[in-house]
Amino acid sequence: MNRRLIALFSGPTLFLLIACLPAPAGMPETAKMTAAITAWVAAWWIAEPVDLAVTSLLPLALFPLCGVAPLKSVSGEFGNEIIFLFIAGFFFGKTIERWNLHRRIALRMVYWLGSNPSSTVLGFMIATAFISMWISNTATAVMMTPVAIAVATTARRNQEDEDLNFKKALLLGVGYACSIGGLATLIGTPTNAIFISYVRQKMDLEVSFWQWFMFGFPFALALLLICWVLLIRMFPLSKEGAGRKNTRDSIRAELQMLGPVTLPERRLMILFGTVIFAWITGSLLWYGSVPNCNDTVVAVLGAILLFLVPSGERRTPLLDWDTAVKIPWGIILLFGGGLALAKGFDQSGLAAWMGEQMKGLNTLSHVMILFSVLAVVVLLSEVASNIATASMMMPVLAALAVSIGAHPFGLLMSATLAASFGFGLPVATAPNTIVFSSGFLSTRDMARVGFLLDLLAILLLLAFLYGLLPWIWGIHI
Repeated sequence: MNRRLIALFSGPTLFLLIACLPAPAGMPETAKMTAAITAWVAAWWIAEPVDLAVTSLLPLALFPLCGVAPLKSVSGEFGNEIIFLFIAGFFFGKTIERWNLHRRIALRMVYWLGSNPSSTVLGFMIATAFISMWISNTATAVMMTPVAIAVATTARRNQEDEDLNFKKALLLGVGYACSIGGLATLIGTPTNAIFISYVRQKMDLEVSFWQWFMFGFPFALALLLICWVLLIRMFPLSKEGAGRKNTRDSIRAELQMLGPVTLPERRLMILFGTVIFAWITGSLLWYGSVPNCNDTVVAVLGAILLFLVPSGERRTPLLDWDTAVKIPWGIILLFGGGLALAKGFDQSGLAAWMGEQMKGLNTLSHVMILFSVLAVVVLLSEVASNIATASMMMPVLAALAVSIGAHPFGLLMSATLAASFGFGLPVATAPNTIVFSSGFLSTRDMARVGFLLDLLAILLLLAFLYGLLPWIWGIHI
């Protein structure tokens, strides 16, 4: 029996095993069925015998069939307003890719920052992280990796060891920066949407673009600098590379190929800049005076304008539907599946039952519990999709927070951010896989840097949660 067949049968087998066993004391029958369905979904999310998006449809069919929740309730999660915020964000990302604006911004930033080898690595990382704040980390990796390979190949160093170290540091820096940059903004990575939707529904707490940015951007910036220092320490680079001039010449040649800034790029910068300005100022100044207006409404209005504002070239708008349909619709279904699972946990009573079972953990300190939770989430994200990890952990951690008397916001937010780490293995994230495919890296290279970076990221996150979270939101975890 091949591996895919084993993975395919693992989900239904776990489902039947849990469903047929008697429910533990105090657990409602619907909660047991929810646990069985979650085990099936988790097994397929981790083993991936079918596409993640297909697995995400299981709650839509199984929850009604097993009496956990009616179809109308479950299907409503696939139309959650946060999903439309990300659809609008994906539309902007596709438009930016269509007119090559992301490439121009990235190359310009690298050209400004890159001089010696270590500065070149930092320049690539900053440019990559900035782009990843607004478009998917996969698209960012696909765009930046060939540029990094071209620079690494062109800029030969004095010694062969230094040349290989430069390639490794540069490629790993690009891959890691894709994941780190997405932490900075609300639309940077899909896991953020899982968190925002969950706290809105279960805690009646609205998190605006600006509130997230006030926490996410400083954390992402600090983690990016730690990552850079770690890379240049573990892969020592010469202070003055013989290929310094070649590096700048290579970047300059790439910029010259793009030509001057085009009219579509200017109009797109104005429109997207206006949306970002509205996101930042809206939660601070005017959302309260406009009924029912929030970040999603602003994003959808901006996305509609993409189809209306003329590009100035070929009599086409900035975005047409043929381009728009290429957004990752599977991610949208993955969102919906995660939110549907959380709904099942709540409605079936499984979350409440789990909370009761976890009360024994209140003998441990909060910081030790939080550290343990983050370690589990990071290790899980090394082998499973970060969206799947966040989706599975939200209701569990909410129950844990209640049982130990902690504010759930800290646990939920920390798990959301930690689910995007996954720096240790090539299969952990799409950017890791893309840079690993360059041929310059070994699994050992990525593992010895990545797992150490995972640990440093957890410690940094703990410091931010205890130090910055009370100051921004007034929440003491």
